[in-house]
Amino acid sequence: MKSVSFVVAVAALCLSTLAPSTADAGCCEPAPAPCCAPAPVCCPAPPVEVTFCVVDPCTCCKYPVTVCVPAECAGQVPCYVGCRPGFLGRKILTYKFECCGKCVDVVITKHGRTIVRD
Repeated sequence: MKSVSFVVAVAALCLSTLAPSTADAGCCEPAPAPCCAPAPVCCPAPPVEVTFCVVDPCTCCKYPVTVCVPAECAGQVPCYVGCRPGFLGRKILTYKFECCGKCVDVVITKHGRTIVRD
């Protein structure tokens, strides 16, 4: 019997040490919420479409081309950088938007079709 009463006494002692006292009640409260809301995240403006004319340097034919560029290049006309030969008689013309530094390749096929490479 003494061993049972000893076990009960030890269990009661353990439970009393694990239970929070009234003096410790304030320590377990959650920290107050911060007073400042997080700053809003600014997203860049979405890309815009710009249409300009491409001139074939060999035939002087003009072709309208539409490309997607960053919003800061809206309304800008790109500068002609150069032309190089492509596969199957194609011409690859490179244009650069100075305001944002974006380069665009425009491919002109031998049949006059244009392909834009961003």
